[in-house]
Amino acid sequence: MKSIEDIHLYCFTPGSLSVGRDPLKMVEAEILGGADVIQLREKEMSKREKLEFGLKVKDIAHHHGVPFIVNDDVDLAIILDADGVHLGQDDIPIQYARPLLGNKIIGVSTHSLGQVKKAVEAGADYIGFGPIFETSTKEDREEVVGLELLAELKDICPIPYVAIGGIKKENLSGVINAGCSRVAVISDILLADDIEERCKEIKRQLMQRH
Repeated sequence: MKSIEDIHLYCFTPGSLSVGRDPLKMVEAEILGGADVIQLREKEMSKREKLEFGLKVKDIAHHHGVPFIVNDDVDLAIILDADGVHLGQDDIPIQYARPLLGNKIIGVSTHSLGQVKKAVEAGADYIGFGPIFETSTKEDREEVVGLELLAELKDICPIPYVAIGGIKKENLSGVINAGCSRVAVISDILLADDIEERCKEIKRQLMQRH
């Protein structure tokens, strides 16, 4: 199983972006293309649907040695025996989640340097930082943090950090030049005609500079 340190391309279940395609085949295409982690991120499913779907996604991820992370929901992460959970700023704080999850991975979404420092102090295993660019994926959009702020993380963040928000093949070089070789990509991958190939293209760029 890959560790947090091995994560460079962070991918997601498709949610509403499946647009008629088989979501499980989309997840497998992401992994075959080089995804290092898969996050269960399904805003429109009921908890029961997430459970049933999540079990299938976990099976695919683990078959390929890729960690399986649940978005927002500590209860569901425990029930699914996921490898970890990703928490937003409005979700359960780490100090309450950690006793329930033990040594499992806990990631935290951050949108400022202050939030980064707090997440590190609270014991996060990795952070998501963004949005780096304008994005239409997040429902409750945060203010864009930009590449300059991202570049500051390499000096203040001792744990792995993943850039997220509006990242696509065309603007990836800016993220890499800001010193970040870990990215979360949603729509640019999930809306691609060839998901596996798009993942390979992005992963290739990331690893050239790693």
